[in-house]
Amino acid sequence: MIRVLIVDDIPSTLENLQKLLSFEDDIEVCGTAADGRKAIDETRRLQPDVVLMDVNMPVLDGIQATEILAQEVPGSPVIIMSVQGERDYLRRAMQAGAREFLIKPFSGDELIASIRRVHQLEQKKESFLAKAPAAQAGAPAPQRAERGEMFVVFSGKGGIGKSVLSANLAVALAMETGARVALVDLDLQFGDVGVLLNLDHSRSITDLTDAPGHIDPEFVQDVLASGPEGVKVLLAPISPELADLVTAEHLRAIMEELRRSFDFIVVDTASHLTELNLEMIEQASKVIVMSALTIPAIKDTKLTLKVLDSLSLDPERILLLLNRSDAHSDFNKEAVEQNLRFPISLQLPHDPKIVAASVNRGAPFVSTNPEVEISRAVRELVSRLVPLAEQPQPVGAGAGGGERKRGKRFGFGRG
Repeated sequence: MIRVLIVDDIPSTLENLQKLLSFEDDIEVCGTAADGRKAIDETRRLQPDVVLMDVNMPVLDGIQATEILAQEVPGSPVIIMSVQGERDYLRRAMQAGAREFLIKPFSGDELIASIRRVHQLEQKKESFLAKAPAAQAGAPAPQRAERGEMFVVFSGKGGIGKSVLSANLAVALAMETGARVALVDLDLQFGDVGVLLNLDHSRSITDLTDAPGHIDPEFVQDVLASGPEGVKVLLAPISPELADLVTAEHLRAIMEELRRSFDFIVVDTASHLTELNLEMIEQASKVIVMSALTIPAIKDTKLTLKVLDSLSLDPERILLLLNRSDAHSDFNKEAVEQNLRFPISLQLPHDPKIVAASVNRGAPFVSTNPEVEISRAVRELVSRLVPLAEQPQPVGAGAGGGERKRGKRFGFGRG
């Protein structure tokens, strides 16, 4: 049973929530409270699995109570309920330690799904914490796997097609190599990867920000969404104001685990050089810099290349990609290369009909239209990133396990 404490200062709301949850076989209301101070006392006494907490209450409001509970009773995660849907409330609630935020009025299905989801994630965390003391007491550490390769897609200009390429590149990598592939949406405020792949957005990278420094592989796998061709996807936060919850320390721990569990990780980034983006760029095996045949895009690409040069990034690690290449443009490849003083590795053809259909359906064009020129160009990018001669071996067993067959092209199979 999932034991739930309900906290709300309106008696009719308490009664309605109790009735609603009474129909669920796996949920039990173990207590109620009418203000934040009583909520703290009851949580200490009852140790519920989940606390449903209203925001606006007398004596002590829900956000203050949540902050205290996150410190004193971390095993009783809080779901905030509020009629206020403003960003400030959401940000404050999540920073106080709330696991989820429900805006009133919400449906019974939304409430029950939220309770079960938060409880399941808490169980995963408790399982990992239970293993930690044994490891600290001298248990042998697990053998470290070879680190997977990371490909970062960046553009200094928004709207250049970066996220579309990232999604299709990850799927093409899985299709062409049979390897274990992860896709990370690091556009933390306005990430579109979930929409581009038509994925359920119930979990995101913020679910991992409460985890310990060394993240449990099973916990990470539970948060990842399942995309086409077996690609696992770490989605951006569900709302822009939650982006601040993800720190460089969180990201390092998350990426370290992904690189132990996957052969290839594709990272889609925001179009600005934040600390997190720079961290990923410095760690990347290859940085794919995207540009287009417009003066603003070329200008921003020139600035990007200058910054990468100032970071002493080896030019061999940079692939310059020209998107929406069109024979009727005022510029051509040679003119752009001359302006940037950097070679263009690959051109993606301009195919608005195929790309628009792919985006609107949430289906990557590399799998739905593999025969078109733009799909062939993405497969060519895969061959540049993973040359035939390299034939990397799959790392670890955390993402799929088992022996893999040898692939027809890059030494992998669909295990």
